[in-house]
Amino acid sequence: MNKKILVLGSSNIDLILRIPRFHHPGETIMAEDLVAVFGGKGANQAIASKRLGGRVIFLTKLGNDHYGESYRRYLIENGLPARGLLRDRKLPTGIALIELNPDGENRIIVSPGANGSLSVKDVQEASGLWETAGVFISQLEVPISVVRMGLKMAKKHGALTLLNPSPPVPLSSEILSLIDYLVPNELEAQTLTGLKFEGEKDLPKIARRLLSRGTKNVVITLGPKGLYFRSREEEIRMRAFRVNAVDTTAAGDAFMGGLACTLSEGRPIPEALKFANGAGALATTKLGAQPSLPSKKELEKFLHKMV
Repeated sequence: MNKKILVLGSSNIDLILRIPRFHHPGETIMAEDLVAVFGGKGANQAIASKRLGGRVIFLTKLGNDHYGESYRRYLIENGLPARGLLRDRKLPTGIALIELNPDGENRIIVSPGANGSLSVKDVQEASGLWETAGVFISQLEVPISVVRMGLKMAKKHGALTLLNPSPPVPLSSEILSLIDYLVPNELEAQTLTGLKFEGEKDLPKIARRLLSRGTKNVVITLGPKGLYFRSREEEIRMRAFRVNAVDTTAAGDAFMGGLACTLSEGRPIPEALKFANGAGALATTKLGAQPSLPSKKELEKFLHKMV
C-alpha cells in the first residue's frame, strides 16, 4: 500500500483576471473577466496528490470568514481530513490576485491572511499527523519557522521530505539538509544559490551548489523546456510534453503532487519524474489552479497517448 502524504501549506482564494497583456506601472487596463477559484500552493498540492491517487492529509489555516467556511467544506468534500483544517478567529482567508495573459503566462500577488498565522505551536499540537506520514510536502507561503519544524518532524518520523521553495527566499543549510527532494523552478534556483541561470548549461552547476549545501536530490522545473534532475549518483534531463497551454498557474503544484504520489508508491525516480512531468503539463491545459489538476485516470490516459 502506498504511504500517506502529509502536506503542510497555504490555502488561498484565487481571483483570476484575464487581461490582454501585462501592463506598465501607472497604466490602467480593462480585464476581460474575473474568475474566483480555490487555490494556494499547499491546497493545490494536497488536492493534486489526492486526485492522483495519494492518501493525503493536509495541515493548513483558514480564516473565520465566508471564504474560509466554503473552502473548509470543499476540502472535506474532496477527501481531506477535517482535523488538519485549522481556523484563525481574526485574520481572513488568504487571497491571491492572478493576472493571466492570452499566452497563459501569469503574474501573482498574494495576501497571506490566515496562512501567515500558522505557527510552530500549531504544528507541534498536530504532531500526530506526522506519525503515519511516509512523504511530507511543504512550500514557502507559510512562515519559514513552520516549514522548518515540519521538516524536522518529518525526518524524526522517517518520512521522505519534499520542498517547493516558492515564493523564493534564501534558505539556510540547516533547512536544505532536511530536504530529500528540493523542487525549484529556474528563478527559485537562482535565488537559492546566487548563481545566474542563463541557459541549460548552467543547470549542473546550480544543482551541485544545492547538493553541496545538504539537500539530497534536486529537481529544477523548466516549464516548456522540461526538467533537470540531479543527485550525487544520477543526472536526468527530461523534455516537457507538448500541450496547448491555457493557464500555467498550478503546473508546478500538479508536478509536486505527481512526484509525491509516485514516491509514496516507491517507484524509481525516472518513472516518478515522468509521471510528475505529465501532471504538470496536463494542468496547463485548463483555466484555474485546482480546476486544472488532473485525476490519475486522466493522467494515465494522457501518458499512454504520449508513448
